[in-house]
Amino acid sequence: MEYVEFANRIVQDLKREFNEVRLDEKERIYIGSEFTNASLPLSVMYRECQKVGYQKNLQNYIKIISDILNCYKFKLNLKNTFPFIKSKDFGVDINHNFVKEDLFCDLSLFYVTDLGEVFRFVLYDDLKNANIDFEVLKNESIKNLNKITNILCKLDDNHLFYSLRFSSDFGATLFLSEHIQQQIKKKVGTDILFCMPSCTRFICTSYNENTLNTNLFILRQLIKKDNDINKISEKIYRRNALGNYSIVN
Repeated sequence: MEYVEFANRIVQDLKREFNEVRLDEKERIYIGSEFTNASLPLSVMYRECQKVGYQKNLQNYIKIISDILNCYKFKLNLKNTFPFIKSKDFGVDINHNFVKEDLFCDLSLFYVTDLGEVFRFVLYDDLKNANIDFEVLKNESIKNLNKITNILCKLDDNHLFYSLRFSSDFGATLFLSEHIQQQIKKKVGTDILFCMPSCTRFICTSYNENTLNTNLFILRQLIKKDNDINKISEKIYRRNALGNYSIVN
């Protein structure tokens, strides 16, 4: 087998095994994954092919590359996973298979793992690699969320609008926690008007037909003033006393 034929063939065969494979200008084969990569000299691979044959050489290098990439493979830790509210269209332009489920209206519930400085969205491949069932991920993530405490308090003394006292990346998602739900029921009621402009921001008030237009106006202004770049939605939602959700604006 000639060198050029070998180069073309092995690149194509490796593409069947790995997500990102290319031959760079230095005639090294680059294989990339989400967290690391491998770079192998094509000339060395070609010389070994001449000694052991193409198929054996291919299998040898698939194992070598897999071992390198798997050293840095992400390992899902259920102690650090949390649900995370985002819009339904989040990530549709990214080639990632995020674990998610419909929440209500135009929102979905994703799952993240807290890596300290950053969040990493959980992928279905992560569940497969860790042999973890989706329901287990969901239940453990909700348990972790329920361990986070915060206080629902008035934004000011003039209006009955409530938000969380302490800023958190889970601010909007804490709406789902038992602790915050109890506070909402006690301080706001069972029929509520609320918004989640960004991941750190949750604002709610009681639903009242007599003050609806005024409350909608105030909520729209608060949404506009929210400067967090991690947006969720500009919509205003209602959850009635029966637990049904709808978009009000």
